[in-house]
Amino acid sequence: MIQRSQIAFRLCVFIFAAGLALQALWLLSTEIIRPNVPYFPIGRAAAEAAATQRGTAAVAAGIGVLRGDLWANYALTLSTDLLADPSAVKPRAAGGPAEDTRSVAITAAQLAPTDARIWLLLALFDQRPDSLGRGTPGPLKMSYYTGPNAVGLIPTRLLIATRSAAIADPELQDLVSREIRTIVTRRPDLRPALFAAYREAVPEGRRFIESKVGELDRNLSASIRSSVPPQQGAQSPSGSPQQQRGTAGGQPSPDSSQRQ
Repeated sequence: MIQRSQIAFRLCVFIFAAGLALQALWLLSTEIIRPNVPYFPIGRAAAEAAATQRGTAAVAAGIGVLRGDLWANYALTLSTDLLADPSAVKPRAAGGPAEDTRSVAITAAQLAPTDARIWLLLALFDQRPDSLGRGTPGPLKMSYYTGPNAVGLIPTRLLIATRSAAIADPELQDLVSREIRTIVTRRPDLRPALFAAYREAVPEGRRFIESKVGELDRNLSASIRSSVPPQQGAQSPSGSPQQQRGTAGGQPSPDSSQRQ
């Protein structure tokens, strides 16, 4: 009886040790393979550099199948065009590579719902013309909630929030206001992002930026307003819902140029 108990105990210990060894091998192999992808590679140089590591990111995500951070890195390496110039809004066709990339991003969000990067990437996808801003507030808010102090995400979040009708959402306005306050009071190095967001913003977004910046620094608010020529400020920024409603099948409506 004692001998059988010892054998059973040793067998259990062996199985437990083997399981730990396999888990360690699994974790170690993904860490060895995973590429060094920047936290959020915004800008053409950073996005293209991340894209060169797409293959290894795919292998790492495949091996670490349950690790959302690896799937997030893979999604970022697939989103070169989107991250290279977030202000360049491009049509998203049904199916194709863009939808495949979005599927990878959704997988990452399901496995790592606390990763603010992936929610911001989904917000970028939902910002494209075919969605007309629908769905943007949800992913964008999640990016704020899961990464409220993620400085690397501030420029892109501010850009997305102010260039669509999403800025009319009171809850989102509160979140954006906090980041504007951070830029004006504590992070002057991010002020170029504020100017960039203002140039791309819809009229409602521009008024919101002017109001919030004016409460903190009137001189800066005046500088932001003067950075956009009056004739440009009177027009809807490229990719805004106003312009999208004036197009059909990718061509301008007959009287759109006259209205402008």
